[in-house]
Amino acid sequence: MNGRLLDELITATRSSKPRDTGLTIASDSFSPIEDEVLEQTAEYIDYVKFGLSTPLLIEKSKLLERVSRYHDLGISVVGGGTLIEIAVQRGITLQMLERLRALGFDMIEISESAGVIPLERKGQILDEISKLSMDYIFEVTWKDSERAKSPASVFSKVQEAFDLKSDKVIVELREEDTSGRPYAARDGMPWDMLNEIAGRFGPPNLIFKATQTSQRTGLILEFGPAVNLAGVPVNEILTLEMQRLGLTPETLGLSRPVEDDAGSPASKFVYHLIKAEHPIDQTTLILRSGLPKRTVQGALSYLVNKGLVRVVSESSDMRKHKFTLR
Repeated sequence: MNGRLLDELITATRSSKPRDTGLTIASDSFSPIEDEVLEQTAEYIDYVKFGLSTPLLIEKSKLLERVSRYHDLGISVVGGGTLIEIAVQRGITLQMLERLRALGFDMIEISESAGVIPLERKGQILDEISKLSMDYIFEVTWKDSERAKSPASVFSKVQEAFDLKSDKVIVELREEDTSGRPYAARDGMPWDMLNEIAGRFGPPNLIFKATQTSQRTGLILEFGPAVNLAGVPVNEILTLEMQRLGLTPETLGLSRPVEDDAGSPASKFVYHLIKAEHPIDQTTLILRSGLPKRTVQGALSYLVNKGLVRVVSESSDMRKHKFTLR
């Protein structure tokens, strides 16, 4: 896109498509979209997902028209996980996948919001998706009303998704009030759980579902402008891009993403672990990251030399050191 005001200052902070971080999965509920708006925002949208069972209710010709429009603008189309859950329950998975492929869908989301899909069945579904030359992505959901669940069960679902070769995993973590509506305390996000998941798997490997502007602001401030986000209504893409670029009152002056300076993927991962739980010692970093000792030592040396983290001594034992942010 050419001719924007101060374009040379803005483009330096965002990678172009195809990108691996700073991904945006927009949500299309089949509301009217102005062509001019879509053209202006297309470069910021990596995928569009038709949520819930929307594709089952829309006239085929209209659905084809919208899918083709997205493809013309370089945007991939995703079928929401509800479609597969319906198909599994009714025993029509292959038929559902074939029809979605015929409509031009590029990727299928696998979720278990309505019930557990056995691991063996998931494997069969993934084989069917691959044979149709489509991609897939998993979504893992946790709600505040499910606090009785062990966090380990959430972590195991995320790990299972990666074991099944999901390139990234969408995570939806929501706090709720007793009526089941998301509430705004701390942006309506369970930060302890979010930081623990991010610390275990690394933010670049996750896509955080955030349907509210306040949630997206919080995630960008916490994980940086290159955080991967999903659940963004198509008509709110410009607002999100302004948030990513530090051009809103809440994000004004936002620092450049750590990815610009933090070196290798291992260094970036270690940096995030320190950010999520500082001060933290080397032994704990090795346990949290699962990386070899030498790799963690190299990452720490790089981060200290770059001035991104600093070494502090424990007050109880000056011989012991921990790492914290600058």
